[in-house]
Amino acid sequence: MGSLQPATILRDIRSKQTLPQISMPGKYHARTSHHKTRTGCRVCKIRRVKCDETKPACRRCTSTGRKCEGYPASTPSPASRDSQSPPAKTPHLAVAAIHSLSVYHVSSDIPGDSAERRSFYYLRERAVYDISGYFESEFWDRLVLQIGHTEPSVRHALLALSSLCETYESQDLIGAQSRFNVHFALHHYNTAVRLVAEYLSTSQPRLDVILTSCLVFAWLEIMWNDFDTGLRHLKSGLKILDDFRQLKKSPALRSQHVDVSLIYLFSRLKTQATVYRIQASDFIPEGHQEIREAIPNSFSSIEQARNSLHTLSDTAFRFVRQLGNPNILESMTSFDLPPDLLSLGATCRSCLNQFQNWQRSIENSPASIFQSLNPRQTAAMCLLQMYHKTLTIFLETLFTRSQMIYDQYDSSFGRIITLSEQLINRNSQSMSLIIFFDMGVMAPLLYVILKCRNLALRRKALSLLRLAPCREGMWYRQDVIEYAEWKIGIEERGRGKLSEAESLPEEARIWNEHKREVFIDGRQRVVVSFQRRSKDGIEYSEDITDLNIRMGQLI
Repeated sequence: MGSLQPATILRDIRSKQTLPQISMPGKYHARTSHHKTRTGCRVCKIRRVKCDETKPACRRCTSTGRKCEGYPASTPSPASRDSQSPPAKTPHLAVAAIHSLSVYHVSSDIPGDSAERRSFYYLRERAVYDISGYFESEFWDRLVLQIGHTEPSVRHALLALSSLCETYESQDLIGAQSRFNVHFALHHYNTAVRLVAEYLSTSQPRLDVILTSCLVFAWLEIMWNDFDTGLRHLKSGLKILDDFRQLKKSPALRSQHVDVSLIYLFSRLKTQATVYRIQASDFIPEGHQEIREAIPNSFSSIEQARNSLHTLSDTAFRFVRQLGNPNILESMTSFDLPPDLLSLGATCRSCLNQFQNWQRSIENSPASIFQSLNPRQTAAMCLLQMYHKTLTIFLETLFTRSQMIYDQYDSSFGRIITLSEQLINRNSQSMSLIIFFDMGVMAPLLYVILKCRNLALRRKALSLLRLAPCREGMWYRQDVIEYAEWKIGIEERGRGKLSEAESLPEEARIWNEHKREVFIDGRQRVVVSFQRRSKDGIEYSEDITDLNIRMGQLI
């Protein structure tokens, strides 16, 4: 069994609460301990990174595109603090909640008490960088904060989100402060839900307010591991977007505007859910329109390149959904090929051509766009190249009949590992991401471990997984590690007397892993089925029951 996850503790607390279930209508793994910075700028203190203390603005902030908020007034030395009388204890947990940031100037430009202003300040100065991760985000960096200032429902939702983000970053998940944070989040989430319901009854509710509430609610539920409720919020948002596309020329909606960055956030969350093995039909509303956008000859920004690659990725996953199973053709015999196989192959080749065009557009883009990048932008480019390489391999091998074909991709797997290492190193040096709301290094590294049978490369990928953020979107690092270790272990047991440098025999390789949940001796277990091929070439299925349920969600 894996270590206790943050959301397990959060949901244990939450289970004692009654949360309203809403659908929008259409109109942990602790951080490694380190010496705490006693000096440095306010932003570096909040980010918990070592400040270079350059004045008036530190390079640690400016090199990553952040605004350095300057330095706090000097505080008493430890000796002098010890000589002072301790403050009287207070029964109010709100005091404990603001203690960790008490040396900072708290934002006072929103309504609410000191705990609420402090939480909004934490969101603005720390959490939004984790949420948007390796990419600059117009929505998270600017738009959502602006809406939160003016719309109470969004502000309360953001306070809940900020509090949960801080809980994930805490090294003490069961301490008083973390429990306060969770109850704080629940209070503001409930308030946000009530205010949204009231807002919807007004004469002309703004779509961006409703959609922002939908998105933040979805992430709050996902952070609690309540995927069903989270995906209902996602589905509501997608439905609203579809209705807006169809009716935006009507007089009632002519004055409404939905920022494109918000549209892409919904689309990325939908794709992320699909990759997490959640059936698309569970949350994509009938008549949903996908984003369709031609690939330009060159890109004018990293964000444009990201959006373009996302559109291609979504197209590829939509094609795979049409097959019903991403490995459906791996188990076919020559007697049961579908009659439209040629059509499927043509569609796959078309997808591959589009991925080649994307890479060509990157190469054609002005050098100024990809030169003098700050660490965050460099990490973003590494991530884009990782996904491009991973999805290219995925499509090129989609119709494979043998797992031996992946031995031809060792150099490509090695490239993904190199890019991952560069990104993780940059994260540890300048960004220190703990929780990231989008897909990051875990998915490409897991793909390498699942499909590459070069043991040295697999071990390297596994070591990098251990350095990934605690959570990337719907994926917990520990769950991914356990699945990866299981896959390597079960296949390596079939190596026999072959050296580690020799190719793993085909009969040792498994594929098409899928799971179902059953009760055995009164306990809920995950039964995992997979395909194997015997030495004489006969394919067969095998079942095992040694996976825990959380890891099984990745299969």
